[in-house]
Amino acid sequence: MALWSVALLSSMLLAGAAGSADAPSEGKAQQHTNQGKAQQHRAAAQLRGHAGFPNAPGAARLLAEDWVQLIEGGECPSAGEITCKKDGLWRHFKFPAGEFRISRQVSVPEHTVLVGNGNPNGEDRAKRPDYNSQTVFVASDGVSDDQVCYCQNLEKSWEPLSPSNPYHCQELTNEQAKSLRKGFLLSSNTLIENIAFQGKDTLRPSDNGALCGGGVFETPGCVHNQCEFPHLMTGDGKPVTNVTIQNIRLNDYANDPQLASQLAVWVAQTSDAETPTSQVHVKNLVAMFLHADGINFHGFVQDSMVDDCYIQNTGDDIYAVWGSHFDTRGIIFQNSVAVDAGRARQNHYGSCVAVYGAKEATFRNLTCFAPEQNTGDCYDARNDGETCNGCLGIIKESFDADY
Repeated sequence: MALWSVALLSSMLLAGAAGSADAPSEGKAQQHTNQGKAQQHRAAAQLRGHAGFPNAPGAARLLAEDWVQLIEGGECPSAGEITCKKDGLWRHFKFPAGEFRISRQVSVPEHTVLVGNGNPNGEDRAKRPDYNSQTVFVASDGVSDDQVCYCQNLEKSWEPLSPSNPYHCQELTNEQAKSLRKGFLLSSNTLIENIAFQGKDTLRPSDNGALCGGGVFETPGCVHNQCEFPHLMTGDGKPVTNVTIQNIRLNDYANDPQLASQLAVWVAQTSDAETPTSQVHVKNLVAMFLHADGINFHGFVQDSMVDDCYIQNTGDDIYAVWGSHFDTRGIIFQNSVAVDAGRARQNHYGSCVAVYGAKEATFRNLTCFAPEQNTGDCYDARNDGETCNGCLGIIKESFDADY
């Protein structure tokens, strides 16, 4: 492993191209004796409808969908295990410690704040926390079929449509896309903090090879990464503004090295070429394993920042700007650490920082622990494979990049 550290990876003023290319399972209530704080926590968790703990005696169990309906609805109940306070237009939800099942992408409405029990990240970012005191959202299941219909990409995304290069599939629906992308879809004026999340995907499906999403946190937009199918969208598909994601930990709750999400954060391209998604702020996010990218600002994005994050063991680039041909500017990635970009897919592809089109982006005070370079069977053989993986930062011409 090589260590790359940079006090300032100079502000990339990109005027010209460079580089290369649910419900918890039902069961009978079980008698048990509280033995200290941990077991009291488990009993309380079951009253909240969390999965993974023995039933409290006589407890009326809530389904996981109850918390989903609470967030996606318009109510703000002040009593209960999940509390809500109203402040003008805003609803502030406070989740207790425990485990919450999530079976699909949950839409977080405008003017909504979701806060967990505490910051799951300590000074040593790689150290697994004591999850007994954390709010954890756990995917009910995950993608394990390499051939699942995920994006409706071309089988060879780098070549035009032809009889020999058809779409991977053409039967995808919005409901199916929602069920595959377990996590949170964030509207304008939303904040989510102090939570952990555990994905259960075991692979990156081939139809998501040319990335189209699957982030734990996403903003609305097209399901296809170039908006080729107008009927396929997440949420209303429109740009959003003022989104904050902070004090987050991903994919070490299960302690299973095969289970993860596709990405941490996916800002999706929208069909609106006049209005950017803007003011997306990600701070103190830790991800220990991801099948695809870490954080990817895709499409028309402006005035957004990633700060004080730690992401390791991805299947692709860790900190990415995929602005394509849009007027993407005001993007800052700073004070963050990237470890082993691409290792989750045998170092076939991935760098700590990658840009695929933008007008202006700044990367400063980043530390990159790079895996060994794979020049033999990497997914980008240009430059003898030296720019395929293991780079601190690279500006690409591929994926419709325009500068």
